[in-house]
Amino acid sequence: MSQNINTSVCPFCQKDNQCAVESDIGCWCSKIKVPVELTALVPIKLKKKACICSACVAHFNLDPEKFLNQISMSAAQQ
Repeated sequence: MSQNINTSVCPFCQKDNQCAVESDIGCWCSKIKVPVELTALVPIKLKKKACICSACVAHFNLDPEKFLNQISMSAAQQ
């Protein structure tokens, strides 16, 4: 059974990712460095389909260990 993927939702926090990659002006993410270590954490079914939001990128950059702990706890609660 296929599952619909909402491409406007961040795979980590489930909030709007503000992706504008298909707009005329381009996306905010083209102006920053998104760590490979963070993109590697995106679930396989969402890779290249759902963008990470700027808040999660900033949170990961500030404290990767804390970010990993928070997403692990969120996943355990689902």
